[in-house]
This record gives sequence, structure tokens and C-alpha cells, in this order.
Amino acid sequence: MNTSNTGVLLRIIALARSGALDRALRLFNDEGLETVADDAAVLSVKGRLLKDQARRGLGDDRMRLWRAAGDAYGRAADISGATYHLINAATLSLLGGDAGLAGDRARRVLETLDSGQDIAETPYYLAATRAEALLLLSRRDEAEAALRQAVRLAPSAWEDHATTRRQFRLILSVTGEDDGWVELLRPPSSLHFAGPMIQVETPQLREAIDRLLQDSRTGFAFGALAGGADIIVAEAVLDHGAELEVVLPFPPGRFRATSVEPLGRDWPVRFDRILSRSTLRPLQESAPHATGLAQVKIAAEVAMGRAAMNARALSDEAMQLILADEADGVTQGSVTQWIETRWRRSMRPQHIIGGKSTSDVTIAARADIAHDGLFPAAVLVCAFDEAVLETGHTTSDALDLLERLDRSSRDLPLLMPPAQVGRTIQAVFAEPGDAAEAAHRIVAICGDRCRIAGHYAVADWKPGLFGARALAGSTTIWPERLLTLTPAGAIYVSETFAMALQSISPDGTNHAVCLGDAAGAPHSLEVYALDPEAR
Repeated sequence: MNTSNTGVLLRIIALARSGALDRALRLFNDEGLETVADDAAVLSVKGRLLKDQARRGLGDDRMRLWRAAGDAYGRAADISGATYHLINAATLSLLGGDAGLAGDRARRVLETLDSGQDIAETPYYLAATRAEALLLLSRRDEAEAALRQAVRLAPSAWEDHATTRRQFRLILSVTGEDDGWVELLRPPSSLHFAGPMIQVETPQLREAIDRLLQDSRTGFAFGALAGGADIIVAEAVLDHGAELEVVLPFPPGRFRATSVEPLGRDWPVRFDRILSRSTLRPLQESAPHATGLAQVKIAAEVAMGRAAMNARALSDEAMQLILADEADGVTQGSVTQWIETRWRRSMRPQHIIGGKSTSDVTIAARADIAHDGLFPAAVLVCAFDEAVLETGHTTSDALDLLERLDRSSRDLPLLMPPAQVGRTIQAVFAEPGDAAEAAHRIVAICGDRCRIAGHYAVADWKPGLFGARALAGSTTIWPERLLTLTPAGAIYVSETFAMALQSISPDGTNHAVCLGDAAGAPHSLEVYALDPEAR
């Protein structure tokens, strides 16, 4: 591989992963990579970009793109000899309508796998690649046997399974064959759970929870760990053998003191035991001393978003379990009802199981996390190129652009008027969904003439000059840090923003792609890119 291309290829892949396919294609062409025919890495990225184009194409154009993607991978395979390139070329040939070429390439894959040469891939990948090649050759029974071997080699490689499952279903949709047997790759389901601080437990309640976990094949669960409902469900999840991720609004010691210890009995001991057996997911940088309901709600949104994101990564659908505290449902006006209603906006499956609570215990336990004056805020910082906002240099087309931006955003609710500082504008929303919509509209109008970063956390007002008020808290710090990493035309947001957005968004909308960690004192910040094509 030409090492001089490495950096730009990584940028192109990052853009494609974030959903900015058009910008990825433009960068690929601007760098002169379209004409490169002797670099397997460049040809592989070209094949990937063409494949992504084909996914959003229609009819004959889609078939043409499938074939072109297959040819790019095929040329990469001729240079590298890698089975990864060759199996992609084979499958894309079939999707492009050339079953003969797909068969030829599949046979080459099998010859390579049978040659005994050292192939730098995982045992799962090698077995799954064999299964895919056999499927392309219509050797269905052998393909299924190879696929079962792949699963035995890596029974918990759920994301790899999901990728293989998508690929096999695509092949079988072309050949018109039944895809039921591919369900052996079906992942365990992802669950979000919540409920009131139930004090009374019954065998019937636990039986109902166990039955749901068994029927749904729950393998991953996400939620808080307050005394009562949360602990009851969390224990059932762990006893079921599933993975538990705990998202707490405050540090564990403070949460234990406010939301577990007031119930007495053995709830604190059970809390400690569960925490030692699960993964603790702290909230990204927020208000470090916040103990109010705003922080509780944001933590719940993150847990819901984590469940939805995990399910999406596994090509599955998340569901929610709510323990009700009244015979006829969840108490009106409670945090549990807010969580239940929030999830319903996503139109994902939801299950409600009845329980019993003692209201005076609930009130006493929640006394220390009453309203503290803080509120959730989704903050966008938008940077524009100098021709758009710089005083005295604004061109006529930039003035037109600003007028279009103003018209497009008038219906979006803001917590405060937008503030302009130099070539950046800060906008503050109560809902991450409104902030995301604003960001998408800006990019749709401005394209590469803007960069946008966003964060979602609890905030407070601080007094400003001349009677004005300004936003305080990490909501103003983190977007500015993210903005330094954000390329032109992209929308980068924090994990808290991405998860809260995912928690209310139906599957297939508002995709956010994780790009890794960004350095920034005092903690690293996980960065997500919003997909402009999934609104």
C-alpha cells in the first residue's frame, strides 16, 4: 500500500461511516484516487464507497453500482490476494446480476482457504467467509454447516454475526431462497428497564420478569440501579446470564445514599452485589455536583439510547420493560411515567408488568433528589466560513444563505436567543431532537461552509452583563472542544447527545456513528457523527 494515501483514506472512511457519503466521494476524487489502479487499499475504499452508493440507489443504477463495486474489490484482490477483497467482489458480482462471475470468484475464495496459506484473519471470519462462498455456489447445506462452525468458534461475536446475517440475507434475497436458517446468527435482544422504588416483592412479579427475559432471549440490559424495581430486574437479568450495563445519574456512593439506602432492609447490600457483577457506565462530563431530577432524566435517556444503539449494531430491535407501581399502570407524573412515555416516542416494543409500591417510602427516598434548579440543555455551536458571518465581508450569496437559515429555523423552540461570537453561533434547545433537526437544516443549506458540534447535559443560568443571562455548565465547554475536531459539513456530538437522541428516535432515523474518543481535560469525550441521510 502507498503509505502516502493512508491518512486521506482514513479520513474518507471516517466520512463514509458518519453518513457523509457525498463528501467522502468528493474527497476521494479530489485526491486523484479515482484513477489509482495499483493500490489494493485505495481500490478497497473505492469498492466500499460504490457499495454505499448502491445501497441508496434504485433500479438499473443500483445494479451498475453493485457491479462497479465488485470490480473494484476484484482488482484489489488481484493485487493483495486477500480473501476479504475477493469475497466482497464475489457477492457484489451476484448483486450486480453476474452470477457466473460471482461463482468464479467464490471458487477462488475456497481455493485460497483450502491452500493452507497463512491468512491474517480471525477463525470466525475464515469460517464465515467459507460459508458465504459456498452460499454463492448454491451449496446451501455446506454453507449452513460452515456457518454453524463459525458460530461455534466465536459464539459471542455478536457484531460479526450481525454483519454476516445482513450479508447472507442480501444474497438470499437475490437468489429467492428461504433465509430462515440464517436465524442461527440472531443475536440476544437488548432491554431497557425502569420502574418505581417498589418495596414489596412477590414471587409472581419475579416469575413474570423471568418469563419475559426467557421469551425475548434477553442478552443485554441497560438501566439504573435504584432500590426496588431497578434492583429486582437487574438481579433477574444477571441470573438469566445476560450482560448488565448500569447508567447512574450520580457517582455510585451518592446514588446509593439517595436512591437505595432510604429503603433500608437489604437493598444496599443487593446494590453493591449487582454493581460488582455489572458494567458501570458513567455519564459523560456533566454537572459534577448535580443531584436533581434533570440529571436523573438524562441518565435514563442515555440508558435508553444505549439499549437502542446496541440493538441497532446487532441488526435487532430494542425493547423496554417497565415495572408499574399501580394496578392500573404507572403513576401519573412520576419519573417512571416520563421514561415510559419517552420510549413510546421511538415506537419500539414495550412491556409493562405490575408491582406494588409504598408511596411514603418513595417520597422519602426521592427527597434528596428533588428539583435543584438545573435543567437539560442541548447546545449547538455552529462555525461558518469567513464569507458567511465576518462583518464587512459578507457576500450577497452569503446574505441569501443567512436569510434561508433564518427562515428554516423559526419553528424550532429555543431556550434563549442565539448568540454570535465571531464566526460561530451558539443555539440552546431543551430537546436534543430539536437541536439535531436544526443542525441538519443548517448543513442542508450551508454544506461545507459550516461545522457543527453539540452536547447535551444539565445546565444552569448565570448572570451576564447588563442584566443578560448566560448558560453555565459543561454544555458550553464540550461543544467548543468537539468543534476543533469536526470537519467541514459534518455534525459531531457527544455520547450523551447521541444516546438521548437515539432514545426517542424510531429505528432508521437519527443514526449516530461512534468515531472514538476525543482528548480533552479533565476526561475524554466519546465522539459521534450524526448521519445526515437518516433523519
